[in-house]
Amino acid sequence: MRSKFRLKTAVTALLCAATMAAGGATAVAAPAEPGDGRLSTSTSGAPRIVDDLGRTVLLRGINVNGLGEYYQEFPDLDPTMPLTEADFAGIATQGFNVVRLIMSWSLIEPQRGVFDHSYLDKIAQATEWAKAHDIGVILDMHQDAWGPAVATPDGVSCPAPLATSVGWDGAPAWATATMGGLATCRLADSREVSVVVQQSFENFYNDVNGIQGEFIKSWEFVVRRFAADPTVVGYDLLNEPSPGLSVGINDYLRLGAMYDRLIPAIRAAEASVPGGFSHTAYFEPSVASSLLPTPGPATGSAGSAGSSGEPRFTSDPNLVYAPHIYNESLPLAVGSIESGFAAAAKAAEGYGGTPFFSGEWGFFGDDASNPEKVARYAAQEDAYLVGGTWWQWKQACGDPHNVQHRENRPDWCQAGEFGEFESFPADSPIRAILSRAYPRAVPGELTAIRADVPSGALEVEGVADRAGVSADLWVPARCAVPEVSGTNIGAGTVRSVAGGSRVSVPVSGAGEYTITVAC
Repeated sequence: MRSKFRLKTAVTALLCAATMAAGGATAVAAPAEPGDGRLSTSTSGAPRIVDDLGRTVLLRGINVNGLGEYYQEFPDLDPTMPLTEADFAGIATQGFNVVRLIMSWSLIEPQRGVFDHSYLDKIAQATEWAKAHDIGVILDMHQDAWGPAVATPDGVSCPAPLATSVGWDGAPAWATATMGGLATCRLADSREVSVVVQQSFENFYNDVNGIQGEFIKSWEFVVRRFAADPTVVGYDLLNEPSPGLSVGINDYLRLGAMYDRLIPAIRAAEASVPGGFSHTAYFEPSVASSLLPTPGPATGSAGSAGSSGEPRFTSDPNLVYAPHIYNESLPLAVGSIESGFAAAAKAAEGYGGTPFFSGEWGFFGDDASNPEKVARYAAQEDAYLVGGTWWQWKQACGDPHNVQHRENRPDWCQAGEFGEFESFPADSPIRAILSRAYPRAVPGELTAIRADVPSGALEVEGVADRAGVSADLWVPARCAVPEVSGTNIGAGTVRSVAGGSRVSVPVSGAGEYTITVAC
């Protein structure tokens, strides 16, 4: 759902910070704490993501699409950039602790019933790189406008107000509806509005020829590989599902029925692996949800697993509601940034009080370098105590988001160049906002965040359930000498890392605490 835009050339990364003990106290190593980093969700008290120490975890990061399969319109313009360990090193310098790693059904199951282990090897390598840089991974089953095979064929002219389509990413060709050349024509400003895209989704929801069942098998194949891996912090089940031909029905009933079927299958696949455990399932509403009276999906709908007495997806204890808060950025996301967060919070409460997380956000076109909206968005993240992942790390010249229509060659870059976050200059105010200080993990419940973007300072409040657990805070390099003070805390320690500092602060006892990092 991203439009074409121009970005400046990247320059140098941020400076490393100094390290010193906090608040005049003697620096001592934080006590070793048990735990393997597994994350789950808790609805005891405020809904939140927690680690195995019971700490509230904020996931703040970025989308990475280097392992996705995108349609390629121009042979000399690659649709993605190669993914290397250097990307994860660069991501870590911004203080990000999670990547939403795009993977493609078309590469997982390129032929029906044939699953590609070599593709999972690439995902596993990326996960190892992430682990080496203390970054978690959300595996994202990504699609945009169904898949690569929806492109308008050569020689087909689309009558106004329609336009030719490029292909996108997601489903394999064998799972795509075949409707003839004109069925691929799209509304000029909406990639999803073509007959072939919506008929493909209709077939998916109705499991025509067992297509939905194959999608579930693909997820089972992925899950069995990563079932025991705590670096994988969650599964994003399906990116931006479209409503198909039944708007207001598929968005609620059939999308919910698909989740009712998919999540128990994932749990069974996890349980089949020695050491496998429940990973958080990130579930998205329909891409058109902001246009509907209430967001979907429904659970336990007619024809779903839930209606026959089997588990409904919302009875699973490890869920995160994961809308894409693109308000004031993209047309389908109506309303303000503030109303987008309010709607997400309300919807999450309706799903039994799940946490919520914005799997994608960002600003494009004329707003691509507008820090005012980014700052307002960041303020809402801090106010709601939630995380999210910016779209995106690198966006290649040949990405369909830039091309949009057949033979529409982007004129803003050459082969091998790219845009998005990594192309922002080092002094970009957007970099400063996104790399602001935040609590990666804090004991008990987090109750307040106040981050000062210019200085890098941070104030955190929380309520600990016990003593002896430490907060883990990110502070950017512009806060060159972090000094820690607060209430109900012990001496903090500051460790210099690329791009900033990691500040560890033990909480002395159960109850309320405050942590202030001054610069």
